[in-house]
Amino acid sequence: MELRVPDLLKEWETGKLRPIYYLLGEEASAKSEALKRLKIWFKTDDFNFRQFADAENPQAVVAEAMTLPVLSEKRLVIVNNPKIPAAAKAAFIEYLKNPLKNTTLVLLSEEKRADAKDGLVSAAARAGALCLFAPLKEEEARQRLLAAARQEGKNLSSEAAATLVAEVGTNWSILKQELDKILLFASTAKKISQEDAIQCLGYRKSADPFALSRLIQERKLKDCLSHARRLLNEGKAEEQVFRILAQASAAVTKQLRAKRMIKARQAPETISRSLRLHNYWDRNYLELVGRLEEKRLIKDIKICLKTEAALKSKSWLDARLEIENLIVALCGNG
Repeated sequence: MELRVPDLLKEWETGKLRPIYYLLGEEASAKSEALKRLKIWFKTDDFNFRQFADAENPQAVVAEAMTLPVLSEKRLVIVNNPKIPAAAKAAFIEYLKNPLKNTTLVLLSEEKRADAKDGLVSAAARAGALCLFAPLKEEEARQRLLAAARQEGKNLSSEAAATLVAEVGTNWSILKQELDKILLFASTAKKISQEDAIQCLGYRKSADPFALSRLIQERKLKDCLSHARRLLNEGKAEEQVFRILAQASAAVTKQLRAKRMIKARQAPETISRSLRLHNYWDRNYLELVGRLEEKRLIKDIKICLKTEAALKSKSWLDARLEIENLIVALCGNG
């Protein structure tokens, strides 16, 4: 069985626990948040809870799963592993043929999707449930920000939510940090405007948080480099680098969506509404997109993803140089 994230959380909250939950997907922060809530609802103790940092010793995991709970009806075993090794998968598949009903085994993996050809996916689906924690889409991220603000008794404007997503991307962990800062900034005020969000993000009142995105969309190399360098000098470089990267990636992804909608002969009004284009600032947007080839936009997205992966995995890289190289690649004639 495959569950959506809200259904999974609701199931745990009501006290229903299956023998196995296989949590997949790249949204690590959402998985971490879900596990925190599970531990609270489960009321973990030293006797009936065990957490493994990886799956390198599957026999130990299975032994823990086969251990009966002490003075309790349930036992919780969690295995956190980015990619579960083949040997571990084989051991877990064998265990799931006859899992201990008193144990709930939670396996975490960063696999992007549930592959039907994967034996562990099939075994987990039969014995328990799968749940995919996929990266948030822009609209999902905006709605989640609005909901999180409401839970804190604040009314976050839709423009403020859009600004946050445009600025830092859709990673919920980063978005939540920025939202927490804005909530502190707002103090006793009930309403949070786009201006509040812009100020809290560190911009001057006269600054335009969408300027970089527009410069990338227009492929203005010189202006784009100058603006990016100014942003890097205005705040903490390590934070600004990923903000710039998020804006660049969002800009070219949005252009690809527009290109495909134009190709599908959708009306300009429909495209503008779907992509939330501004009547004034984006008045030439579709004309600019029309000049770009689809294969160029796909290539640009791959460059953004490659740069992000490199910056996250190779700490020795010069982040400023990588960002400048990215901008040259996006805005050049290649």
